[in-house]
Order: sequence, then structure tokens, then C-alpha cells
Amino acid sequence: MNTNGRRVPFFADPALSSGDSPWAGYYFEEANGPPEPLPSHSWSKTTLLYVTGGGGSLNWKHRGIWHNDAVRRGTISIVRRDVEIQSAVPSDATPMMVLQLDNSKLQHIAPDNVVAIDKFLETAQVTSDARLAMLLATMCEEVREGCPSGRLFGESISLALLAYLAGRYASASHVNNRAANLSPVQKSCLVGYIREHLPSNISVTELAGLVQMSPSHFARMFKAAFGVTPYRFVMRERIEGAKGMLATTKLSASQISSAYGFSSQSHFAKVFREVTGVTPKQYKAGL
Repeated sequence: MNTNGRRVPFFADPALSSGDSPWAGYYFEEANGPPEPLPSHSWSKTTLLYVTGGGGSLNWKHRGIWHNDAVRRGTISIVRRDVEIQSAVPSDATPMMVLQLDNSKLQHIAPDNVVAIDKFLETAQVTSDARLAMLLATMCEEVREGCPSGRLFGESISLALLAYLAGRYASASHVNNRAANLSPVQKSCLVGYIREHLPSNISVTELAGLVQMSPSHFARMFKAAFGVTPYRFVMRERIEGAKGMLATTKLSASQISSAYGFSSQSHFAKVFREVTGVTPKQYKAGL
């Protein structure tokens, strides 16, 4: 944040920070926002401020006009990069997550969305958007737990957030949705690669490179071709493989989870139940 020419951190002692996480392209912190008025300021990166609890109001001044917005859990302020907020006066201390987009790192995974956000996003606004709040909360929870779901999940959420911001908040949705389909050869190549590399930490960027697409365009084409996101497809394939091992070997759940690329036994059990409706132990007992 720039205020009076100085760059300062958002919070002196954040409860959570993505600084040490592998979540490339975004930086965020979570803490209690102080109740003190904030003088004229701007951010060098597009910034989202997501209220995670409490309530009250926010008076803020932009382009000479004062705005007053109710603030409650789920309220999100969106401020485009280099836009001046002349003053911001919260009524109370507010628990929040502050997230910034790093265009230089996001450009290679979703160039169309980054351009749309950078050029056409409204300069400043306050909104209550359940879908956007869910994506932000998911990012927070994943970092809080140590990113157990891996690169593929992280990139999927990153792409979903960029696509939603561009489509919902960039004027007239200036995103280039190039019409194309994955060919049968490309689909076969992708499925073969995924099945061969299930134990690995597969990423959207890695898969997109196989068919020479940007990750954002690839994610759209993959879902159109397979009916699910790359992350869901890979998880489903891993669980199918794990089911086979549960049925034919005496390996422990911990050994099977490691063999199929899960970060921990608890993550394996969570995904297994999401896909099958039962735990690995219940599945094996029912064979």
C-alpha cells in the first residue's frame, strides 16, 4: 500500500499470510483491520478486501464523492491498481482478508483475464458476492491448512477467481473466449499423461503445455470436453486407482494415499469420501 509516498504492510501482525505458501500470483493477509481512519492511499496492484466477520459501516471517498456502505461478513471492496481512495473511515475494527493480484505472475496463466481486469475493472466498488466470497475463503482455508490439495487445486482456484472477476466485474466482459475444442488425439494424450503421472503434483500449467494452450483457455476447453475441471478429473482418476488397490492389496490407507499423490492420509480420506460417499475403510469393509 502506498500512503504519503511510503510503502507499508497491510497489517503489523497478520493472523495468516500467504507469503510462505506456494500460491503464485496472489498475496494475501488475514487480520483485524483497525478502526482508525485511513488517509489518501492507492495500491500498485488490484486489491480485494474481504470482510470475514463482524459488522458496521464504511465511509469512503473516491473522485470527490463520499460513499457509505454497510459492512458485514461477506462484504468485499474491490479497488483497481493505482486508483486513489481519498479517505476510508470504518466504524469498527473489522476482521478481513486482503488480497492483491500480481499481474506479472498471473499473465502467463490467464492473459485474457488479466488484461480485462487491468483495463476494464471498475475503479472502486463495494459488493456482497457469495461466489467471490467463497473463492476467497477457499484460498484462505487452503493456506491455513498448509496447501494439502496441491498445485492443481491452487491453480484451479486462481483461474476461477480471475475468470470470475473478469466476467462479472470487468465492463462488458472483454475476455477473449476463443472458440475451440480439444481434439480426440489431444484428449487421449491428456488422459494418458494424467494416468501416468497420478503420483505427481500435476498442475494446470503442465497439462496446458501438452496441448499448447494458455492455462485459462485450457481449463475452459477441458471442462467443455470432459464435463469437469482438471482438478476434479485428476481426483476422480486417483480415487479409481486407490479403489483398485484397496480391493487387491493389503496396503494401508497411508501407503495408498502416498502412491496416488495425496499430501496426507486425511486429505486422501476427505477426497475419497467426496467422490464415493464412504471412507476408504468403509469401502474396503464392503468389498
